[in-house]
Amino acid sequence: MKFNILEKYSNNEFPIIIGCPSHLNQMHNFEEVNNILNGQLDNLKKQQIISSELGEVTSTAVTVNNNIVKLISIGLGNLKEIKENDYQVIYGNLSRYLHSNKIETVNLFDDTFLTQNVTEKERLYRFGWLSKQAVFQFDHYKSNKSANVETTINFISTSNEDIESYIKHGEILGDSINLARTYSQTPPNILTPDYFAQQIEEHFKNSKVQVTIKDEQAIREEGIGLLDAVGKGSVNPPLLVTLEYKGSKNDPIALVGKGVTYDSGGYQIKSKTGMPTMKYDMSGASNVVAMVNAISELQLPVHIVAVLPLAENMVSSNAMKPDDVFTALSGETVEITNTDAEGRLVLGDAVSYVAQYKPELIMNFATLTGAVVAALGLGKTGIFSSDADQYIEDVKKAARYSNEVSFELPITDEEKDDIKSSEVADLTNCILNKNGKALFAAAFVTHFSGDIPHLHFDIAGSGETEKVSFRGPKGATGAMIPTVIHFLKNR
Repeated sequence: MKFNILEKYSNNEFPIIIGCPSHLNQMHNFEEVNNILNGQLDNLKKQQIISSELGEVTSTAVTVNNNIVKLISIGLGNLKEIKENDYQVIYGNLSRYLHSNKIETVNLFDDTFLTQNVTEKERLYRFGWLSKQAVFQFDHYKSNKSANVETTINFISTSNEDIESYIKHGEILGDSINLARTYSQTPPNILTPDYFAQQIEEHFKNSKVQVTIKDEQAIREEGIGLLDAVGKGSVNPPLLVTLEYKGSKNDPIALVGKGVTYDSGGYQIKSKTGMPTMKYDMSGASNVVAMVNAISELQLPVHIVAVLPLAENMVSSNAMKPDDVFTALSGETVEITNTDAEGRLVLGDAVSYVAQYKPELIMNFATLTGAVVAALGLGKTGIFSSDADQYIEDVKKAARYSNEVSFELPITDEEKDDIKSSEVADLTNCILNKNGKALFAAAFVTHFSGDIPHLHFDIAGSGETEKVSFRGPKGATGAMIPTVIHFLKNR
């Protein structure tokens, strides 16, 4: 969307957008809008032609200076009860309506959206954010693409605040989420580890983000054995990508993203219903790329090191097998009891690698276990803390602010002992036929960070969605990107 900031309304044929509260006397500029609409506003509300239900979009024709004009109304609910996250629903649904109806230009009366409950900065930040996120579409491989009309919004406001800056900051977040979604939606025959790495390198070419790529030979020479084990069964070899952004001279915060560009399950192959959608198994990596993009674009004063282990988990004569033993970058040996528990392997080496930078905190993101979905259901992220209790409350607060549902789950001494239960190696990557598999996976991954504070985010239930919503279409979600950006902004 494009925004033109105006102080006054100019009579023209363009549609008018207003926010409609439960009680019209709550509308900040009721008299102005009602006069423009020739005193029709009360009747339109009374006759339920326009709705005040939160996030509900209605439209009708009205007469303005003897011209028939389209009136688009979006419900605000009770303005005395409205919260920051309600504006995500409001602006998300409004953006989707404008996009789906291919409306080219509108006049939006911003003062009708005002409330004392939410600052203009927070409200307009969400407008920019959802104006991008909500209208995402991935039609790269469709022959008949729908025409994409970019809406121009004449943004009519009496505010003296920095409207453009607030909206722009939100747009950066929305665009970053869409960057992650684009990577995640790309078919796996195209988005191989090499292609993904090339796309990342090209994206950050003219930015303050430094990109380093280790190839298969370097991975083997440097002893990154678990990543090599997962990727060696594919004709598309594994890669290790490092991104660094130096926005401060402080110790870095490390971000690690699982980048399994396709997961067949290996020799313990997935079922015919479990195999589709496994292209999303690199969503942790795509989301980390998006986080780094937003951090760089927003010029946050933080030092970030991000590590992305990229691999395909395939079946071949060279693929890892159950009972194999491999040596991790940490020097520890790992027995493979489940080839479909590959995500924790690539993450283990990536965590060991990033620990060499001596970060203040490690945060890793992965579509890791079906067990976390069984525990929490869809649309929710499991957060596990290892020596990171001083950070966990701020992260959960950031998640609530971002309207992302998350729950803290434990790592107990039992899981820490279980990962060491192999009879032939230092560690095992799985214990079959035992409950608590999400906890075991978290214990395995965080084991490699030693005493460094570590937060593990299992986004298996939140990394993709089967529902259309105010956030956008089905598919990849960009889970936890808003949470991490807000967490870092507040540090």
